[in-house]
Amino acid sequence: MTGHQIIAKVLATHMAENDTIHLLGEALPLSGAASALLASHPARCHLLPAADASLIGVAIGLVMAGRTAVVELSGAQALWGAMAQIGQEAASLTGEFQGTLVIRVPIGLENNDALPMLEGIDHLTVASPANPADAGALMTAALSHRGVTLLLEPISVLNQSGGSAAQPRLGHAQVIEAGDQITIAAWGGGVAAAIKAARTLSTEGISAEVVDLRTLMPLDTKTLSASVHKTGRLILVEGGAKMLRVATESCFLRLESPPYLAEPKAIVSKARLAIQY
Repeated sequence: MTGHQIIAKVLATHMAENDTIHLLGEALPLSGAASALLASHPARCHLLPAADASLIGVAIGLVMAGRTAVVELSGAQALWGAMAQIGQEAASLTGEFQGTLVIRVPIGLENNDALPMLEGIDHLTVASPANPADAGALMTAALSHRGVTLLLEPISVLNQSGGSAAQPRLGHAQVIEAGDQITIAAWGGGVAAAIKAARTLSTEGISAEVVDLRTLMPLDTKTLSASVHKTGRLILVEGGAKMLRVATESCFLRLESPPYLAEPKAIVSKARLAIQY
């Protein structure tokens, strides 16, 4: 099954069990994950005009009325139009108005400057799957999470099939390949590149540990710092977004027992890294 099909199966299962779940989007008939649900749940699939702010606004209203809303945006560029609603209204769904809002965002190769803006939004959870199976696991976790979850879904992951699903939990990274000389931390489409790099390094006698971050906000500092404490070296595969480096650097500054980093201490990065999403 492709990532689209796995997500569609998760949504179908949850919508059959929970009649409060609603889907919203401007192109649901063209969606690989949502199109099949239009016939089975027509009253809970809402095709709205191409206004990203309106999509989020309607979804917030549904959540405040006790519903669960899943919004499918057209892409990373749509975050610009919806940023005010995500940063102000959606992130304020706490207390008596707390509910479940899931925002799906397919991402491609573009380095979109809207992504770093998410780092400063309170009460927002951001996650990204590295393979089709885990796309389903993260969707399951998002539907069970009381709060606002933004899923950055690499287009390549949605179109591919296979992979291995981790536990359906947000805020938990996964060690993909064990190693003891260097940690390579990545997310989304960058995980495949990290695995390839680790296997290349192994031919040169270098043992690399690959960590799939899965959730970018909040970062799983426990898993990440445990790996870096063991290896003493860290490479961040940013995937074109500044958000990951900013958040990861700050998480290490907050550690009570910062890891010993082997020499030389340096950050190696590239502003526009061409990772095939």
